[in-house]
Amino acid sequence: MTNKEKYQRTFSVLHASELDLEETAMNKRKGIRISKRITAVCAAAAIVAAMSVGAYAADIGGIQRKVQIWFHGDQTAAVLDIQQQDSMTQYELKYTDENGEEREVHGGGVALDAFGNETPLSEDDIMEHISNQVEVLHKEDGSVWAYYKGCSMDITDKFDEDGYCYVQLKDGDDVIYLTVEPDGGYCTSSDKFITSND
Repeated sequence: MTNKEKYQRTFSVLHASELDLEETAMNKRKGIRISKRITAVCAAAAIVAAMSVGAYAADIGGIQRKVQIWFHGDQTAAVLDIQQQDSMTQYELKYTDENGEEREVHGGGVALDAFGNETPLSEDDIMEHISNQVEVLHKEDGSVWAYYKGCSMDITDKFDEDGYCYVQLKDGDDVIYLTVEPDGGYCTSSDKFITSND
C-alpha cells in the first residue's frame, strides 16, 4: 500500500462537521468589520490626543522646567522658561524669595563665533550663566553683600579710598574675582580683577 492510499483510507472515515460554513464565513467578516471600526476609533483618538499635545506645546512656546538656583547663598527652586525669538534666545526665571515674594528674572542673548556670526544661546549656555551668576546687593541698613553660589560675603568694609572693592568669591574650587565700582556697578572674571585701566 502506498502512502497516498494510506492517507485516503485514513481520511475517508472523517466527515465534515455539521457546521454551516456560510455562517462561519459571515461571522469572520463581522469580526473584521468590528476590528476595523475599533482601529478607526483608536486612530481618531490618537489624532485628537496628538493635536491637543501640539496645542499644549504651542501654548508653552518653549522649554519649561524646574531648576535649582542660588539665591543669596541658598539653593532655591525656580521655574525656567526658555524661548527662541527669531535669532535670539530669551529666558524667564520665576522663584520665591526668602520673604515669600514671587520674583522674575529675564535675560537672553546670542553667542558669537570666531567670525562674529550670531547664534542663539543654547539651553546649556543659559544654565551655565544662571548657575555662575554673581549678585551684589546694597541693603537698606547700608551694608553691601556679594553672593556667588553658596558663598555670601559682607563687603561693606572692603572698599578702598577711591570707592572700589576687589574681592575673591569662592565656592569649593570655583573662584570669581569681583570688582565693585563706586557707582554700584560691578564686573566679574574667572582670571583676575578687572580695573578701570583694563
